Amino acid sequence: MKTARTTLAVFLGVLLAAGIFACSKKDGASPGGASSAPGNITWMGYTDGMAKARQEGKPVMVDFYTTWCKYCKMMDDTTYKDPEIARILSGSFVTIKVNAEGQEKVADNGKTMTEQELAANYKVSGYPTMVFFDDKGKMIGPLPGYSTPEEFKPVLTFITSGAYAKGEKYEDYLKSVKK
Repeated sequence: MKTARTTLAVFLGVLLAAGIFACSKKDGASPGGASSAPGNITWMGYTDGMAKARQEGKPVMVDFYTTWCKYCKMMDDTTYKDPEIARILSGSFVTIKVNAEGQEKVADNGKTMTEQELAANYKVSGYPTMVFFDDKGKMIGPLPGYSTPEEFKPVLTFITSGAYAKGEKYEDYLKSVKK
């Protein structure tokens, strides 16, 4: 009888620990690592992602999200799962997810702060907000709110084409590609 109780206690302890571990994992990326959800896009933490962008010479897209945000989940479930969007992001960008209410520590320009403080530094006040950076870490600009794949693709190609770096306005770029 005592052995059965001990076995049951150990089993419940392992089950509880596994449940706590599973619930504590963040959607997207862990601060120091990478993950491949959703849409087979490799999401990185902020510090590692910015370093990788500098190393590989790629622009960056940081997706500032919250766990309760309906439109953030829509981006994950629709836009990021679109094959063309996933192809562009995976091939041409370093993609980073940051929980705008998170307390994980990140490094930005030599300063250590929480993810929440990082979001405040970039004046993120609505979710989702995607903030784009060039390969040297200079901010290109924010894109607040949900975007469909059809709305999002021209933003990505505007950045990958280098049009922003030549001083071309996004509106003019859209006119030129729709000709």
